[in-house]
Amino acid sequence: MQRILSIILAMALPLAAGEFRMWTNPDGTKQFKAEFISHTDDTVTLRPVGGNPMTITLDKLHANDKKWITENHPTKAQVAAADAPDDDCVFDTLKFGDTRNEVDGKLKESKMVEANLNSTFFGRTGINGVYRTVKEVGGIHCWQFFDWDEAGKLKEVTLRTEDKPMEEYETALKPCWQELIGLITFIHGKPLQTTPIPQAATLQNEQMMASHLWRMENGGTVLLGTSKLGDSYQVNVRFTEEKIEVNRVP
Repeated sequence: MQRILSIILAMALPLAAGEFRMWTNPDGTKQFKAEFISHTDDTVTLRPVGGNPMTITLDKLHANDKKWITENHPTKAQVAAADAPDDDCVFDTLKFGDTRNEVDGKLKESKMVEANLNSTFFGRTGINGVYRTVKEVGGIHCWQFFDWDEAGKLKEVTLRTEDKPMEEYETALKPCWQELIGLITFIHGKPLQTTPIPQAATLQNEQMMASHLWRMENGGTVLLGTSKLGDSYQVNVRFTEEKIEVNRVP
């Protein structure tokens, strides 16, 4: 999922234009002044002083010009690749085994989550329920919750949507659940277990009922399901270092 969100973030970044500079041919013998407009992986569009925009291939430019373009106007794909964390990251840049201080530092630097302006949770639960995804998933923000081992190292990350009443279970929570299936499947492949969304009436208070299970590349498990807290309902994604086996129905 971290790669998906990196791409979403990259798509939101505009490419600046309106800059005049000197451009040089490959062997450095000729120069001309032009305004940068845009570029692709293979071409660049420039507007010479007093002229109309023209598009040329990047091989017509000096190596220093191509370097300037990459550094100052990266393509969306380049931004996504630069922002993508290591393959062993669980969500965003978080990894199983991170200390509390490491998690706190990564959350503060993250482009994918933001702190809740309401600081009510800080004193009572630490960072649980404080950070939410910047982007909505299926029209809903997801909040982050964490679990730690006896040594204080990260062992689970859970994304939980904002609370919804039962009457919005099908209209608000189910679309989010459906979108998450696609996102997680894109990253981790076909789920090992899949069932329909749990019926709201079957949910027990303060318990998550999983509908989908994926095995992570590092041996951990991703569980997707729904839960109930009091009179409210949520969609949950649980990333755990535990290797949870598929619940086989006889």
